[in-house]
Order: sequence, then C-alpha cells, then structure tokens
Amino acid sequence: MSTRPQRRDQLIADVTAEMPRQAGAARRLLIAMSHQIGIWPADLECVSMLAIEGPCSPTWLAEHLGLTTGAMTKMLDRLQRAGYITRSADPHDRRRIIVTAVPAALADLAWRYDGMGKRMNDAIARYSASELAAILDFMRAGRQAADAEIALMRERGHAHAVRRPTGRS
Repeated sequence: MSTRPQRRDQLIADVTAEMPRQAGAARRLLIAMSHQIGIWPADLECVSMLAIEGPCSPTWLAEHLGLTTGAMTKMLDRLQRAGYITRSADPHDRRRIIVTAVPAALADLAWRYDGMGKRMNDAIARYSASELAAILDFMRAGRQAADAEIALMRERGHAHAVRRPTGRS
C-alpha cells in the first residue's frame, strides 16, 4: 500500500462522492431515532432545531424546516401534546407566538445521542485547530450553497413550500 499522499483531484472527487453519503447517513439516523422515540422525523428535526437555535417563532421554524405555516401548526400541536415544546406569547409583541423546547424533553432525547456524540468527538479530536477551521468553513459553505439553491428555485417560480427567511424571531 502506498504512503504517497493522494492527488488533489482525487481528494476532490472523494469528498464530492462522500457528501451525499454523509447526508444520507444523517437522514437515516434521524429516521431511526424518530422511530425509537415514536415521533415523525420532521418533528424530531424541529425539536433538534429548537435545541440548537433556542426559542423561535413558528414562522421561522416553518421557513427553516421547509414547511407551510399550516403544516407547522399541525407539527407544533403534535409536539406540544407529546410534551416536547411549549408555545407562549412573545414578550415584545403579544400577537406573536414563541416556541420553546421543554428542557426535560431535551434531556430525555440527549442521552440517545451519546454514542454518536462520543464517536464524533473522538473523530474531531484527531484534527488540528486549522483543520477544524477548514472543516467548519466547508460545512458552512455547503449550507450556504443549499440556501442559495433554494433561493434560485423560488426566483425561478418552482413550487417550494419554504418562504423567504425574515429573521429568527
């Protein structure tokens, strides 16, 4: 086996081939976890988003999950009945609603990800600070590329449920 470094063009091809595999694995993990918990995958994605972003408006959540506001309302009804979220009036504008994840529900979900978290922390520990910065830059570029593609779909008039982002709250 050769110890010679891979050529740049081969690394680019390998990274390009790995991206959909990684995205697919993440999706399969979401589906498997949602089955274990007994909620819809999109519902688990919503709770995960609230865990990361903090309290949000239903409109913001709908925009970032790619749902209509009607579908978002039904999702929030399910999550509230199951004890995962609360809805309250926005203290700055009582006409608006703020959705918050229930801390006890987040704690109940968190332990389920311990194995994945440990494996990923072990992987991350192998990289230098500059390598981690490059990985983070690449991940952000991927998210921004997806957001740009969604914007192009909207501009071209293709049917897409995601509304134009208006801000987090």
